[in-house]
Parts: sequence; C-alpha cells; structure tokens
Amino acid sequence: MASIPSPVIFDILLLLPVKSLARFKALNKFCRSLITDQHFIRTHFRNGANKANNTLCFILSCMEHRNLNSIIHFVTVRDYDELAVVEYSTPVSFDSYNVLPSCNGLVCFYGLHGGVHVCNPSTKEKVRLPDINDAEGFRSLSCGFGFDEMSGEYKVLKFLEPLEADHFVDDLRVEIFTMGNNSWKTISFSVVSFDVGSEIFEAISPPESVSGKNWYNMYLVELRGELCLVDFDYEILDEEDRKRMDIWMFFKGNTVEKQHKWRLQATIVHPSEPIDTTRPVAFNGEEILLHGFIEGLGHLNCYNLQTGCFRPLKTKGIPSQCCHASHHVESLFPS
Repeated sequence: MASIPSPVIFDILLLLPVKSLARFKALNKFCRSLITDQHFIRTHFRNGANKANNTLCFILSCMEHRNLNSIIHFVTVRDYDELAVVEYSTPVSFDSYNVLPSCNGLVCFYGLHGGVHVCNPSTKEKVRLPDINDAEGFRSLSCGFGFDEMSGEYKVLKFLEPLEADHFVDDLRVEIFTMGNNSWKTISFSVVSFDVGSEIFEAISPPESVSGKNWYNMYLVELRGELCLVDFDYEILDEEDRKRMDIWMFFKGNTVEKQHKWRLQATIVHPSEPIDTTRPVAFNGEEILLHGFIEGLGHLNCYNLQTGCFRPLKTKGIPSQCCHASHHVESLFPS
C-alpha cells in the first residue's frame, strides 16, 4: 500500500461502504488515520447523501422490553431489498424511549426518566450523555438533535418543565449539550425554529391555510433536507368519505431579505380509513414513503406524486411494526 499514492487510496476508500471502512480501521495506523479524518468522513457522507436523495433508505427503531432492561434494535430498510437488516441492537435501562430522526447517520434517543443516548448504528458506537445538574424538581418533556455545518458539531436540545408546572411555555427550561463537551448549558427559549449554530430560537409563521387549525393535527418532519409541515386535515372530500394529508415544504430566504415561504409539496388522499396515524418518512423526488397502517396496504407504503397511487413495500424481517421510522444515510461520524 506504501507504493500507492495517498490521494488514490483516499479516492478508493471513498467508494467503500461504511461497514467495510469500520473494519479497515483496524488494518493499520495509516488506514485508521485516514478513515477517522474529519475531511474524509464528511466527503464520504456527502457522496452517500447525494446517492440517498434518489433512493428510499430508512431506519426503523424497534423496542424490546425484558424483565430488568430494554433493548433497542436499529433496522435498515431499502426499497430495492426484500429483507430488512438489523444493524445494531443495544441494551438500555428499562424505560419508555423516544427515538429522534436520524441525523447524518447518528440517532439520538431519550428515556422518559431522563437518560439521553446518541449512537451510530453502522459503526455500533454509542454514548450516554451525562445527567443535567440541578435538574431535581424537573421532568423531561422532549429532546431535539441537530448538526451545525459551520462548526461540525452535533448538539442535543432538551426541554424540561417543573414537576408542579401548569403547562405554560414560560415554565420551560431548555438545556443544550454539544457532543464532545461534558456538560449541559441553559439557553433562553422562544418558538419554533432553532438555529443549531447560533443557538437562537426564531419564530416561523405557518402557512396561512393552517394558521387557524388545531396544532395537535400538525407534524414536523425533514424530507430531502427540508423542513416540512404535515397537516392531517381529516377533511371529508366527497361521498366516499376520503381523508387527506397536506405536506408543506419550508423554503428559507437569504440572510438579507429573509423572505421565508411555505410551498404545498403534496396532497395525499386515501379512499377508506383516515390516515391520521401515518407519517411521511422519506422523499426521493417522485415518491413519498409513508410509515403507519393504511387499511388494505400495510405499514410501509410509497405514494407516487404523479400517479396518486400507493405502492406497498413488501419487506421481510422487521422485528415489530410498532417502531419509529426515519430517513437514514450511513456515516462514519463518531457518536
């Protein structure tokens, strides 16, 4: 390998999948230093992300409870594969867990009683974040997880409220943790958008057509790298009692004009049961992947924007249909 120029080795390794690269790190010091280099990791991820924009690859997080502990199984599913692959199974303390959408190949999940974990299912690395100091008297509400492209840092956002709170926004306490640091810090809180880099909240107005609706019928999701608002309208369109789901995509203006706007990306109609339990997971430009039961179709279905037709995914090997699903791109980013 010493006779092969380093740039050539770099380009060759970029073509390999994450699992192969994870094994090659143990080959020698040169391979390890190259594969763990941040420039290589980012370049490899960008190549994979560009390919993933045209495919439907997602990760399912399935929970298994045992007597004294729980196990989370991370399962990857690809549209063109009939068999799901269990990437990683990890034991955790017995709790009720929420799993956040995959971010650059990393998955953050947190328990009802406060434990926050970040893992990379492809490299099988996992860390448990330290507990928050002075959190006695507070309960955990939810968490957020994001990546700051400017600094290259991952950050976890955690919302807490006093145990005796009356559910007013002013009672919320917001803590942020930067991966690589060893402590949380308190930040000020507003609504709705959070800039991971500046650590500042910014209010965003919803589309005019949904501004007067019940927010319990709304759902935020990232599709193709863009923020989307899903409106479960429950509207009866005709005598067939059909229901609809509107998906709005958010386009952020430049830093000078800041002319943010929402664009209706899709309206999904189903002729029988309400699709209020169905969530969009991924979008490849032609089809939107839906996770959730639709009568007569199953739990995983693709909806074609051009034809208006559903295409069930006949994937085998999924441990449970009761799981969280999100778009996923494998990466070497350390957790």
